[in-house]
Amino acid sequence: MASISRRAGKWTVTARLPDTFKGPYESPSISSTFKSKRDAQVWIDATESAMRLGTWKDPRLDRRPEKSKGYFDRPFRDAIMDYRDKVTPQKKGAAQEWDMLGMFAREDFAAKTVRELSDDDFVEYRDKRLEEFSNSTVRNNLNTLSSIYRWLIHEKKVPAENPIATMRNFQFGIPQPKGHRERRLKPGEEDNIWQQLTGETPQNRQWACLFPLLLDTGMRVGEAVGILAGWINLSKGFIRIPETKNGQARNVALSDRAYEALALLAEGEPEDAKVFKFTKDSMDHEWQKIREAAGCPDLRIHDLRHEALSRMSARGADLKTLMRQSGHKTVAVLMKYLNPTDEEHREKLFGK
Repeated sequence: MASISRRAGKWTVTARLPDTFKGPYESPSISSTFKSKRDAQVWIDATESAMRLGTWKDPRLDRRPEKSKGYFDRPFRDAIMDYRDKVTPQKKGAAQEWDMLGMFAREDFAAKTVRELSDDDFVEYRDKRLEEFSNSTVRNNLNTLSSIYRWLIHEKKVPAENPIATMRNFQFGIPQPKGHRERRLKPGEEDNIWQQLTGETPQNRQWACLFPLLLDTGMRVGEAVGILAGWINLSKGFIRIPETKNGQARNVALSDRAYEALALLAEGEPEDAKVFKFTKDSMDHEWQKIREAAGCPDLRIHDLRHEALSRMSARGADLKTLMRQSGHKTVAVLMKYLNPTDEEHREKLFGK
């Protein structure tokens, strides 16, 4: 609602934006001063009407220094690529985010200016993505877009609203993750996978090491493929990961077969050489071939972390030991990885 007051012989009026207004603005209210009350009333009537219709343009934005408006009238693609170049390299998951931002730059919304974009553009993008991808994937996409907007607004001083933040106010604006994944190895699948790893090809030699390493230790895939030859004999029965996903180093206990496979694969390598030579893309490609040939095409490589930690739990490992092994910071996150089979469930309750 508007307010009007008289001071020093002049009339000052203030208009306030309705909650439904989606355009850019400097602040949610604006004031102006007039010599006559009639002129003040004409201004307030016209301003409030434009605000309700959504056609109002905040004149203060045009008076801002050009530096603060830099991205406002440029394609959103420019902001995406600058964010990728300046912010993404500082993050742990830089490689994955780099690819995601490249995908954003090819979307229709990236061709629009920041001024033109609204939550409707991202609702349309969300709905299109949900036809092909999971709730968690789309949620992650939207959260990354929201980070770009926060960077624009708070660091680049762009006079814009964050449309992803607006979507959070809708009941179904941001997709919620469905139940966490509980895939365990089914009877015979482990043997079937081993059958695909026979033979002395370079790929099989690496997978004959990586498969038991993941299955026995519950390590993250990124941690495993980053192991250097010099790490293997630093601590008996353990391997020390100097930098993990949560930013802290940790010791991971190795099974005998995992240690022996690592030592064999690293034999003759310089201490600063990676034990596993494949790239992420080649690893994913090889795993897809292995799992399909083994008859378990839906088994993801990350499922081996669930399998390993669930087996440790079934053997009686307590939560503190499991958290030290897995690197989880909270019990709540660890519990998503402990998925007992019906047989393990019953045995825990009643014994063999």
